[in-house]
Amino acid sequence: MQAPNPQPAASATRSAVSRQALRYPDFRILWFTTGLVAGGVWFQQVTLGWLAYDLSRDAVQVAGVVGIRALPLLLSPLTGVIADRVDRRKLLLVDQALVTLLVFGFTIVLLYDLQQLWHLYVFAFLFGVLWAGNNPVRQVLIANTVPREALMNATAMSSMAFNLMRAIGPAIGGFVIAFLGPGMNFLIQGCLFFLALLMVTRMRTPYYSGDRSQARESSPFQNLKEGFRRVITEPVTRITTAMTFGLSITMLAMVFNQLPVYSAEILLNEDGTYLGLLLMAMGLGGFLGTGLLAVFSAVRRKGQLASVAFALSAVSIIVVALVDVLWMAMVALLLQQMFVQLVMTTNMTVVHTMTPDDLRGRVIGVYQMEIGMMPFWGVVAGVISKVYGVDNAFLVGGIAGLAIIAVATLAFPRYRRLEM
Repeated sequence: MQAPNPQPAASATRSAVSRQALRYPDFRILWFTTGLVAGGVWFQQVTLGWLAYDLSRDAVQVAGVVGIRALPLLLSPLTGVIADRVDRRKLLLVDQALVTLLVFGFTIVLLYDLQQLWHLYVFAFLFGVLWAGNNPVRQVLIANTVPREALMNATAMSSMAFNLMRAIGPAIGGFVIAFLGPGMNFLIQGCLFFLALLMVTRMRTPYYSGDRSQARESSPFQNLKEGFRRVITEPVTRITTAMTFGLSITMLAMVFNQLPVYSAEILLNEDGTYLGLLLMAMGLGGFLGTGLLAVFSAVRRKGQLASVAFALSAVSIIVVALVDVLWMAMVALLLQQMFVQLVMTTNMTVVHTMTPDDLRGRVIGVYQMEIGMMPFWGVVAGVISKVYGVDNAFLVGGIAGLAIIAVATLAFPRYRRLEM
């Protein structure tokens, strides 16, 4: 295990340290490369959705292409097993290299205008497989690049980097599609991924405190069982994970899978510019939400914060379903994603705090299965959208979200009362 970076001065208070995650050089590298990777991912999100709709004019096909990219994240517990058995930094390096090669390869297909609908499915699935390794490992590495007292701030700062790119990337990506074409969009993605790869080579994990030999003494299957057992038997981790799953499969699945359809059929824009602006608003909202947590990272009533934000995110989706004007939809989506990130970042911090480093990869892997479940509900959203309209699909998602938080508040008061 490497020697840690110099600790903050002894006179620094706990709250002061918690606001200074970026003072740790290895976290700075992780944070900056997360922003680069997120920029590529959100360029890709707007491009794949637009290409799928342009080639098919079918809401279900859009849901399929966008959703299949997230489907392999059901395998994230396996990534967690690997992350607890090998050097996490090296695992991220290998994965980042493969992602970069894949994106440059698909860039060639688009630049020569060879794309067909099935190409989108193949690319999205392969990217999803690699993302199932990249994203969970990045989340695990947060706790290995800062001390425990800076964890809430570091988690929020990492989410801020991702969401800042959500605010910038889609808007730029929409205009790149409109004026330069999807091939240039993917070329920019590839360059961002390559730069992130170069930077990760310099990163270290000074706050890793686990013992990989413990995981290696058991079979990978036994490791996997231990991860699921930890999530199921540890009460706080169990309810926090369940609430994250509920948020993802109701509201997030509806929005991320059907936003291209909403842009085309409700806002009557098909060239990709409105879609980019809507995704920009969502990214800005996420950035504001995580920014609030970064500033107020010492908040103790985490359960109350997450519960209220969960309910307000559901209300915001209902508002999106009821409006057909661009600026109104942007405001509603901004607020919805601000509340979503308050829930997600708080829940992730809780899970990190409750998990020993020996099990961190496996627990975070199970936790992030929620992203892999989104495609199933995205297809449901696509069917509802196709039969009853995309506005009604959003309405169903918002009402389902309100029902989940109502049940959780009554049946699981421990989540609402959670403090740490």
